[in-house]
Amino acid sequence: MFQQLVQVCQVMVIISFSSSITSLASLLHPGEVAALRQISKTLNEDGQVSLYFEDRCESAGNVTIVGTPANEEMNYTIGCSCSIADDKFCHITSFELRDYDLLGRLPPDLANLTYVEKIDFTRNYLYGTIPVEWASMKKLHFISLAANRLSGNIPGYLGNFSGLTYLSLESNQFTGVVPPELGKLARLDTLILSSNNLVGTLPEALAQIKDLTDFRVSDNNLNGTVPEFIGRWTQLRKLGLCATGLQGPIPRAIFLLEKLNDLRITDTPGPEFPLLNVPKKMDYLVLRNINLNGTIPEEAWSVETTLDVSYNNFTWSPGCSYQMNKNWFGSSSSNNILSDLLPCQEISRCPKYYRSFHINCGGQDVKNGTILYEGDLNIEGSAAARNYHRPRSNWGFSSTGDFMDDKNFNDDKYTLRSNADISELYTTARRTPLSITYYGYCLENGDYTVRLHFAEIQFTDEIPGYKVTRRVFDIYIQGKRVKQDFNIKEAAKGSNRDITIAFNTTVINSTLEIRLYWAGKGSTVMPRRGDYGAIISAISVCSGTLHVLFCLPFETYRLKEV
Repeated sequence: MFQQLVQVCQVMVIISFSSSITSLASLLHPGEVAALRQISKTLNEDGQVSLYFEDRCESAGNVTIVGTPANEEMNYTIGCSCSIADDKFCHITSFELRDYDLLGRLPPDLANLTYVEKIDFTRNYLYGTIPVEWASMKKLHFISLAANRLSGNIPGYLGNFSGLTYLSLESNQFTGVVPPELGKLARLDTLILSSNNLVGTLPEALAQIKDLTDFRVSDNNLNGTVPEFIGRWTQLRKLGLCATGLQGPIPRAIFLLEKLNDLRITDTPGPEFPLLNVPKKMDYLVLRNINLNGTIPEEAWSVETTLDVSYNNFTWSPGCSYQMNKNWFGSSSSNNILSDLLPCQEISRCPKYYRSFHINCGGQDVKNGTILYEGDLNIEGSAAARNYHRPRSNWGFSSTGDFMDDKNFNDDKYTLRSNADISELYTTARRTPLSITYYGYCLENGDYTVRLHFAEIQFTDEIPGYKVTRRVFDIYIQGKRVKQDFNIKEAAKGSNRDITIAFNTTVINSTLEIRLYWAGKGSTVMPRRGDYGAIISAISVCSGTLHVLFCLPFETYRLKEV
């Protein structure tokens, strides 16, 4: 009996000792624990989000954040390793806090986590700039600060972050020029500077980065021409030059890059030039509004996911044959105004003429005062490009484009609905990833007043991260741009607030065209990547000027038979 008791005690001692060793071996280095405490204060100045970090490395290789709210949008990985050094402590190897709505600054104390390889603060509300202290982090190779409110110039000392392979500063408020010091980042394979307020030219020093596979600088205010050195990045797979401010023509060498499978260039003015060839096996090919002429190369039609050659000057288009995710709207002209405005609708004559039309965009029929706004919601299918005209009425729309990079999440998200306390006319909206043209036809010629109704019902100010989200688009009436870089929240002074803007125009061929166009500007990563595009709540068109209008309440007015 005594011998058995001794054996049991020995086992119990062994188990207890083993457990003690495991506990000690999982502890983080005390210096890193102290750094985490300061980091949490810097990131979370208002204290609204719990950022209390455990002082140990769990068996799964992560540090636990205690008391994190149960919000499925929040995403964190504080990676750690207990076998990375010989000091018997665990060390943090990655620091990722995405979608946390953090309101503080980027923490300099991250530099005290000397084993960190990856920093990711995507989709927060952080301000300030990138701490110079991070340059001492010898193992750091990945930085993503996309969708925050960082400002000032992009620091030139980023060129000292010699180990970087990935750098994304997308969707912030950086100003000034692209620093030539970035050319010192010889190991860089991804550089994303889109959706800032950068000016100047792309510096020639960037040509020193030989192995770039992903370069994006869309939605900025650059000047000069698209540089030739981009055509020498032979490893390039993805290139984004949408609404950069640069001018064309596009260097032919870009179209000869053999590994390129995602090419997006839009809204680049310059002399006309032909599209002689495109890279083989493309996933995305977007060459919109860049003054292309000639014919569309046959190989372009083999693009697997999205082809967009709209708003160019080609001499040929494929007519009315429907192809999913192939967009050639406005890519050529037939010199027939009605058929250009109403493609494939086979409307050859007007049974009567009208003086007005009213549309509730993205919703059902709604009466607003004495006016009936006809809804456009009853549309079958969720194809990216649509043509629709209201039966027994005199209006329709053509919507083009695809919400790219959203992993098909937005396939059926072409309308929005809000539960906010606003007028019923503004609780719905139609949105477009590229361009939507509302048109009226069989109109009496003469002067008209166009009223466009807007409310930002998606990027609402109640969510901190959405406050910096910019929805920016252009408005055209009768082919003339009447608003550039229109921002609903700025114009209405907040979200869930309605605003109506009015324009005078003239109908001379019985047709009226109202087009909203996303020129590649504004946020594209909030609340998730692929969320962007113009939205509109309602449209009212009445014969006459602002002072004398002819808008009948419930029935369109027949002026004359033909």
